[in-house]
Amino acid sequence: MAINTYTDKKTGETFYKVSISLRSKTDIRVRVQKAKFAIRTKTQAEREEQALLRECLLLLQSKENQGASWDALITAWESYLIKYEPNRVNAVTRSDYVASIRKHTSDWLRLEAASITKADARSVFLKATEMGIRPSHQVRIKNQINRVFQFGIENGLVRGMTMSPMHGIRIDTKTEKKPEILSIQEIKKLLQMAKAIDSPWYSTWAMALFTGMRSGELYALTWKDMDLESKSISVTKSYNCRLKTIKSTKAGYWRTVPISSELLILLKEIKLKSGSRECVLPRQNTWTKGLQARELRGFCVGIGLPSIKFHTLRACFATQLIRSGVPPIQIQKICGWRDLETMQRYIRLAGIEVEGATEALKLLPDEDVMGKVVNLFAPSS
Repeated sequence: MAINTYTDKKTGETFYKVSISLRSKTDIRVRVQKAKFAIRTKTQAEREEQALLRECLLLLQSKENQGASWDALITAWESYLIKYEPNRVNAVTRSDYVASIRKHTSDWLRLEAASITKADARSVFLKATEMGIRPSHQVRIKNQINRVFQFGIENGLVRGMTMSPMHGIRIDTKTEKKPEILSIQEIKKLLQMAKAIDSPWYSTWAMALFTGMRSGELYALTWKDMDLESKSISVTKSYNCRLKTIKSTKAGYWRTVPISSELLILLKEIKLKSGSRECVLPRQNTWTKGLQARELRGFCVGIGLPSIKFHTLRACFATQLIRSGVPPIQIQKICGWRDLETMQRYIRLAGIEVEGATEALKLLPDEDVMGKVVNLFAPSS
């Protein structure tokens, strides 16, 4: 609390100013500040000080009863993860979670967390749908927001609320978007055209299609990771374009990718051009900035192929291996997936589960079937 005098620059008159600043003793993040100006006498200033103090105390009590703001709650949750669960959630994943939550709940940041309603929660997913975000991604957003609310409720930061407003909100995930994919003919066209014009991205796209490695893993790949004699690649690290750092792989563990005969030829060509370069692939400036998807989409559209993102090359790799009869468990190990759930999407995409299944149907009499075959291939009279 303070009563001070000041001089009005326009009139030269002296006035009193009363200012109050209170901080909660139970939650230091909660603070109330108010001030009043242009008070003519000290006696009046003292009365205003008492009135302003009562007003601030009531406001502070109200804020304490409500608890933390949504913005403060996110910050507290992030701090908790850093301090108590550093091994369960790595730094990059944690950063992604926090960025996603803040992005999709930007309208909530100044609100008291306890004042957020189920209607507010529904609006998040209405906007997400309008933005074209897949239902499966919306479920992840919902779970992330829900974790923050549960953390706040359990730790007394969200008062008067016993259940997250996310509870009971359903997201229809029955309609699954078919993943982007290229056919084998389209894959060959992509590589042939890139090589024909000597695209600086040719070797990178080819490596992605031959190994199924993620963009960050390819960026971080060095010649020390290569064993050309045993024909294997050790995938141990990945580049994060946001943090501009080399970190562990997404799954958090290393894996081995076999080198095919075609890939071996490609690697020898790359080695001849790389000189003393430590990294295997040339690092384009746009790649360093995380714009590799934009480069690929633009090239594909330019040569008449479907517009695909960089990660689609990994899907193409997995799908072609499935079509070639490679056991899913081997593909899982090569690609670095923790479970077979992701694999099921590519198995469906490849059509392996249903291929030839209709041949089991024998509904027409044999003579009818043979008659139709003969008529189909008989020369026209």
